[in-house]
Amino acid sequence: MTVSLNDIKVEIADVQPCVKKLKVEIPASHVAVEAEKKWRDVAKNAKVQGFRPGKAPRPILEKIYGPQVLGEVGEKLIHQSFEDAVTEHKLEVFGNPSFEEVKVEKGQPLTYSAVIEIFPKVDVPSCGGWAFDREIRKVKEKEIEAVFDQLRDKHAELVPVEGRGVKDGDFVFMDYTATVDGKEEPKLSGKGQQMIVNTVEETLFVEFHRNVVGLKAGGEKEFTMSVSKQYPDPALADKQAAFKVKATAVKEKKLPELNDEFITAHTPYSGMEEMRKELGARAEEREKQRAEDGLRRDILKKFRESASFPLPPKMLAQYGEMYANRLIQQTREWGLDLTAQPDFDREKFKQNSMEKGEEWARDEVIIENLAKANGLQPDEAELERLQGLYAEHLKSDDRDTRYNAAVFTIKEALRESVFKFINGKITIKDKIVEGEAKENE
Repeated sequence: MTVSLNDIKVEIADVQPCVKKLKVEIPASHVAVEAEKKWRDVAKNAKVQGFRPGKAPRPILEKIYGPQVLGEVGEKLIHQSFEDAVTEHKLEVFGNPSFEEVKVEKGQPLTYSAVIEIFPKVDVPSCGGWAFDREIRKVKEKEIEAVFDQLRDKHAELVPVEGRGVKDGDFVFMDYTATVDGKEEPKLSGKGQQMIVNTVEETLFVEFHRNVVGLKAGGEKEFTMSVSKQYPDPALADKQAAFKVKATAVKEKKLPELNDEFITAHTPYSGMEEMRKELGARAEEREKQRAEDGLRRDILKKFRESASFPLPPKMLAQYGEMYANRLIQQTREWGLDLTAQPDFDREKFKQNSMEKGEEWARDEVIIENLAKANGLQPDEAELERLQGLYAEHLKSDDRDTRYNAAVFTIKEALRESVFKFINGKITIKDKIVEGEAKENE
């Protein structure tokens, strides 16, 4: 179709689903008017040798500044006309446009094309009549006890072992050297190292741990073992290594006695009973939140299965990258570099990230279309909570940080409103279940 925006011609064509191409023609008269404004500014400020400021003849100015002025005028008109076209046609553009076929010449109409991707408009199906189980996991007593154990472990002392050799759980301080193919290997050697002996878990050096069991403080031992096939350095993986180990000290952990006095000294609680009660309440609240998160995932999955729609290519790529970055960052917070693992399959990881990212993208489209269709606004209480939580980012000196934080808080608050709306339309049955705690997806 072709329309006129103040004599500016705009032709819009579908390239593919969610992708459109705008062809724009701006009359030469418009270009001339903007150029004249620019030339007046140039004439006032241009410094040309042999002339006083503001007195250089126009032909000389055009010879010197012609291409620059035409380029700046073109950039301004392209930006203004593009924004006008998007507003006039209520095009919800996703990502940045790609400008092509730009032609800016003196005395000629300015023409260009812009390829844009459009945020999908979807007729989201009604969820009335849908029914879901909200599975709330029962908190086990051993989970509460584990918190007490962690507190005791945090305040434990390391005391020297007497009258016996190393066993599982001991802290061994040692010097050791390794020889591979007749040469000392620095990567497998260490001095003044500390090791917590663990012969149960299948770690990279479980065989090393098993060999130091029984060693006493001051004792030495030589042994040969195969380096794990999973060792990060391929040159050493699965190699035979000869070790010489000297235990400089062997210590064991001495846990403090668990009583009210210990709790009062190391926590804000008055005693074990108060702490146990508070830990139980917090754990139950966490499980309720996990259950709500699980319910929301189930709801969104149902919507995805019920509504088929295309996605903009840039959106698919962006959300795939977002998922991949989040997973990598999460594993690094756990002390693991996912991409450095010997069995890391880059292509498989990329494919999985794209699939998960697509789910995220579809969920956003569904939520935003539900909000628009039902006139929903961001939940005020949730928005206030998030603004407090991200206050530092919202007040950042960096413009991008402020913008991203603002967009995030508004989107999350809108998400809250949408789910409150959905919950009022569907049937939810709370179900208490047994099982181990799981992290949210």
